[in-house]
Amino acid sequence: MKIILIVSILLSTLYSYQLENKLKVLIIGKVAKYISWPDTKENQEEFVITILKNSDGTIFDKIYHNKKIKHKPVTLKYIDSIDELEETDILFISSANNKNLPQILKTIETKEIFTVSDIRGFAEKGGMMQIYFASQRVKLKINLDVTQKINFKIKSSLLRIADVLRGTSTNE
Repeated sequence: MKIILIVSILLSTLYSYQLENKLKVLIIGKVAKYISWPDTKENQEEFVITILKNSDGTIFDKIYHNKKIKHKPVTLKYIDSIDELEETDILFISSANNKNLPQILKTIETKEIFTVSDIRGFAEKGGMMQIYFASQRVKLKINLDVTQKINFKIKSSLLRIADVLRGTSTNE
């Protein structure tokens, strides 16, 4: 009886973890609809999401296969190092990059790339948007100073549902 209970707890925990990862990946595309990129990005033929150190298996592929964001087909790029970064609209920085986060943010701080992560404290450290879960709900934290520095415009409807940080534009 104890084994059945342990197995069912493990399975529900695994299912919950997979569901959270899927929600994080889905939110990236949904949030993009509420963001205006700088004018230099408007003429691109594709919407590029780059994933730095993919820790979520094929979830990105399953969700964004044959999908469009901002009326453009989505292209996914997977990289293992920030040095491999090419032109992209969104950079998802997985939690596997926690140790290198200051260097990563410093490398891209002037580029027109919207940064998203699930790393704890990401927005406070100079990232643009952190996705996290609290009380079994998905939450967003947006560092408005950093987004404005790169000329991203975020619709007020998104800002109303997010925790908005101001006065934290450095990535120390």
